[in-house]
Amino acid sequence: MALTQFSDLFASIHENAINNVVLQLQRQRPSLFNYGTVAFVQKPDRLCFPLVNFIDVDVTLFGNPVVHQESLLTIPGYNGPYGMEYCLQLRELSIDIHPPNAHSLPPELVPLEKQRFSLKGKACAGLGCPERGFLNEIAPVEEPFFPVLDLGKDVTQPNKEPPKENPNDRGKEEPPKPPDRPVIFDRPICFCLDLFAVFHLEMEGSPDNPILALKLDNLEIVDVKPDGMENMVECFIKTVIVLSLLPKVRLALKALVFNIAEVLTVEPTPVSASVPFNPALEDDQIKVFVNLKV
Repeated sequence: MALTQFSDLFASIHENAINNVVLQLQRQRPSLFNYGTVAFVQKPDRLCFPLVNFIDVDVTLFGNPVVHQESLLTIPGYNGPYGMEYCLQLRELSIDIHPPNAHSLPPELVPLEKQRFSLKGKACAGLGCPERGFLNEIAPVEEPFFPVLDLGKDVTQPNKEPPKENPNDRGKEEPPKPPDRPVIFDRPICFCLDLFAVFHLEMEGSPDNPILALKLDNLEIVDVKPDGMENMVECFIKTVIVLSLLPKVRLALKALVFNIAEVLTVEPTPVSASVPFNPALEDDQIKVFVNLKV
């Protein structure tokens, strides 16, 4: 067979199969795609996009909640017990392996070159904005400010002595405690961003220890204004992906070499002129070539 002309075994998975697996994960493990604070954990219908397709899964068993609980959002400059509620959701996730046909790419990522694949996703965020009356109720009461006017001579605040400094307290400042009481809100304020990213696979390491790495080619957020904000968010996401996520998905190909009953060795087919890419990203599939040695 042509597919095994230069290897002993051939296997592939179609992009449709991968997208179906992701869809089933979204239905059966919704907490992998939905994050929020206590209000959204207790009442998932308050999410920006309430979930309706997980009813066939018992979310009360095996630690399978609908929403993965996050800590309250700290309010800068406020040291009280209240924090703001928020939610984050990932939706419409899909992969498109060259040639492009599963989803339409924005012009900035066209054309999708050979041996590349694109990811599409919609990221939605919601913030529980409290009413002004509630904010006024919980606002802290601070000491009044006494302005001091410099009229060319020392002017001190009347009947107010400066606090004495304790040398032992220098450099000691207690960190603010994380908020543990949520603010009260009605419905969250929501927005969504359409995100596209293009990746490819690349061989690294030495011939004796080859490593398969995932590389980011480009990333685009659709229609965010002003342009400076879009560029800033894209730069931040690229930095997180390259420095935090991709280093964790490098695969040593030696881990894929194993023996069966000490008789048969199964290993990836080496990259050569006959097999220029292994795995190969083409024909809407991820193709893998394997050799058998007795």
